[in-house]
Amino acid sequence: MIAWLLLLAAAFTLSEACRAAVRDRRVNPPGREHGGSPSVRLLEAIGRAPAALLATRGVDLPPFRAGAIAVSGGLAVLTFAAIGGVSGVLTALAVAGFGGVYPALWSRAAAARRAERIERRVPELVELVASTVAAGVGLDASLRGAGEAVGGELGAELELAHANIALGRPRADELRDLAARTGSPSLAQLALTLRLSDRLGVPLAESLRRQADRARTQRARQVQERAAKAGPRVLVVVVFVLVPAALLPLVAAVLLTVAGSLSGL
Repeated sequence: MIAWLLLLAAAFTLSEACRAAVRDRRVNPPGREHGGSPSVRLLEAIGRAPAALLATRGVDLPPFRAGAIAVSGGLAVLTFAAIGGVSGVLTALAVAGFGGVYPALWSRAAAARRAERIERRVPELVELVASTVAAGVGLDASLRGAGEAVGGELGAELELAHANIALGRPRADELRDLAARTGSPSLAQLALTLRLSDRLGVPLAESLRRQADRARTQRARQVQERAAKAGPRVLVVVVFVLVPAALLPLVAAVLLTVAGSLSGL
């Protein structure tokens, strides 16, 4: 009886969550600039009402995390009602725990993907800055023009950095914070190169071109290392998945032939 009540409660909770998601989509339709995958937007829509309710009580919980906890809690109740016993309790706790840590895992993975996309465009940015500086353009104007030419997330970050510099923030501090904010080693190296050029008077254009070459070389080395690491994984998949799957029809035919021969005796 308790299991059926829990099952009904979980079904009611999930249905209300789906209705809340539909209402939220009507009020806040996703635009092109809205980030996140559809699953993330769905969890945010589900958790918006619980997060607002908790905010009135002094608990600051992002909608994404609140939605993940709510959905995982409902799935945990369903799991316990379906399995029951000690195994059901353990499985439900595992599901609920995964829902609690999923937003942090997703945010970390999204930050890593964003840093990878930015890092991929930095050599192009450095080449543009080097070319414009060699042509006699000022460094701040070169950074802004190169950021507009590169575009994307790196261009948006450079636009924010240029706005902060225009408000009076030192360029070296802003570029250092830009590298920390994006997680890009090449941008950190760019900030160091510009700082050394300001202090020591090192020719900037040639230093930037060398940095762009080093960044491309390092990027190519990273790609080769990833390819080398992927080789054993592909081999494992081929040996333990593809080869057995390819041999399965042959084994089945042999077994059927043997079974037919034995039945005819």
